[in-house]
Amino acid sequence: MSETATGLMGEYIAAATVLQFGFKVSLAQQDKVDAVFWDDANEFYRVQVKTASLSAERGNRAPVYHFQLGHGCKTKHLPTEEDYDLLCLVGAEHRRTLWLPIWSVRQYTKRVQAKLLDEAEAERASFFKAIETVRQVRDGRRQAQRRTNLR
Repeated sequence: MSETATGLMGEYIAAATVLQFGFKVSLAQQDKVDAVFWDDANEFYRVQVKTASLSAERGNRAPVYHFQLGHGCKTKHLPTEEDYDLLCLVGAEHRRTLWLPIWSVRQYTKRVQAKLLDEAEAERASFFKAIETVRQVRDGRRQAQRRTNLR
């Protein structure tokens, strides 16, 4: 399967996950943002989807997914909150997702053990934890802005 097809498959899996958890979603497929989803309060979240295939088992090493988190053609850069809000890691063979808020992306690559994607609860827990982190940061910034405006 081509990288383009693998990436597109991951975007659809991520969108299905968002719908399953009761949010509305639209595939955006632009630079750095692959999808946008929102809740009933019209709180929007920008998502970058990274899809990886399962590596082969080698010796005593269990199969893993190896995700490339940086962006850029020649020089890789770590994403910032200006790029997107949430990173969705999709294990192609498992057809499951893991979610991270942008502030927790601190390395250019990430390895995820396949057994983590065996657990449906890990998908749900990571999604809602990432959403909560984004909401808390946004609320903190709104409160700081209100305090600044009152002065």
